[in-house]
Amino acid sequence: MRLNKKISYIFIIIVSSICLISFTNETVLSKLKSLSKILQYIERFYVEEVEMDKILNGAIHGLLNELDPHSSYIEPKDADSVKEQIEGEFEGIGIEFAILDGYITVVSPIPDTPSDRAGLISGDKIIKINKESAYMITQDEVFDKLRGPKGSKVDLTIQRQGTDPFEVTLMRAKIPIFSISAALLYNNNTGYIKMNRFGQKTYQELYESIDSLENIGMDNLILDLRNNPGGLMDQAIEIVDLFINSNDTILFTKGRIRNANETFYASKNKNDNNMPIITLMNRGSASASEIVSGALQDLDRGLVIGETSFGKGLVQRQFPLDDGSMVRITIAKYYTPSGRMIQRPYDEGKDTYYTDIWTSDNREVNDSTLASRPTFKTKKGRNVYGGGGITPDVFINNDYEYQNKTQNILTDSERLIFKYANIVAPEFEQFKSFNKFNQSIKNNKSLNIDEFIQWINKIDEDILLTKQDIEVDWSKIQNRIFAEIARIFWGNNFYYNVMLNEDVQFQSALEHIDQARTMVK
Repeated sequence: MRLNKKISYIFIIIVSSICLISFTNETVLSKLKSLSKILQYIERFYVEEVEMDKILNGAIHGLLNELDPHSSYIEPKDADSVKEQIEGEFEGIGIEFAILDGYITVVSPIPDTPSDRAGLISGDKIIKINKESAYMITQDEVFDKLRGPKGSKVDLTIQRQGTDPFEVTLMRAKIPIFSISAALLYNNNTGYIKMNRFGQKTYQELYESIDSLENIGMDNLILDLRNNPGGLMDQAIEIVDLFINSNDTILFTKGRIRNANETFYASKNKNDNNMPIITLMNRGSASASEIVSGALQDLDRGLVIGETSFGKGLVQRQFPLDDGSMVRITIAKYYTPSGRMIQRPYDEGKDTYYTDIWTSDNREVNDSTLASRPTFKTKKGRNVYGGGGITPDVFINNDYEYQNKTQNILTDSERLIFKYANIVAPEFEQFKSFNKFNQSIKNNKSLNIDEFIQWINKIDEDILLTKQDIEVDWSKIQNRIFAEIARIFWGNNFYYNVMLNEDVQFQSALEHIDQARTMVK
């Protein structure tokens, strides 16, 4: 098909669609005619050959950007990935990995997957795939070579520290994408669950995690929703309902079309769960995370601790398109039980919308910031605030401030902390249980800062580290190393368990358990 005919065809489809919506909007039809003319002029007169698909994709993105920051276009090449995230599974071998020193390096095998059953461990390097070198492989190539249909085989050559390379053959399987990153008992009775997304199975995962922790003594819960960008609204509603034993409103939505206006109620007497609950929030907590924390706060069912959340109060519906792409259109605004609309303003543009949460003080909680925000009442009459995110009951900033050299080490693409942990891990093989290991590192932090500095300077001459560069942050660096060692020996839950030792927001939550308990009496 000649390009000008393709453009005309696109124009006809657009005009036909507009005509179905409105027969009287002559301005819109005039603009569409102008768009068609512009495309034809580009084809006939532009100085170079152009990729018309790229231009049209740009036009679609630009159109949606004029609506709001969350209406979006998903190109065909990204559609499968989006579907995986929602459905919560893909087909492959089941590893969390990083590309280090040019090789795929196992960070952690996903439990009960082919890689886990084959005995792969943290630090293993995949040096060959199907007898071919995997050196300098790209991330896209990793997905192409390791993912594949369930039941198909892949041959790997593994280099493990201290051993000769060895071969393993893995049979690919359905690999779950878990919403729960960690579920653990931090002390005798305080459970900690970290949730990273809201997919189709998130409620079920949370329900099973709570049940498992209750069986080993949990009687209060800290639910970590920090940096959770959200996902499916229905999962958030079910999760709130898990903790509510009344028929209160959980959420309501308002939109232009009739079926966008809905009210969601708790199912009375569905459960008798009166466990104290605290949710942790930060600037990266958005959408479904805010639905959960906002409802628990408004209904005086739980405390919110941390920072003011992102402030996404818009509801999207996803529509498939004929070429395999998808479009997400905002169809409604959502409101918490007290009537709060927590969407932040976005009239200064998309770039500002996504960056001002880090550069301005609008996440702080003080008299001046709260004075300008609309006030609402919780079920028991406490003040809560709308107009931009969920304001925590207890505000506490996480400690983001590190020395420059510390920041470089922690964020290095070669994962220096992970590498060093694998080197020093044999020194801790004496600990046969995590509890003994954890108690030891709390009482006697035994890593040698000078040896760490020497190792860093040996493998990365660009850093040129001195003791003065990192001494202030050494406890945090050391804690990261201990966490990686715990993951090597005992798995992901234990990585998070150690990380919580230096987590100021989590430690603040521990101090407020009794306050959360008074809310359920």
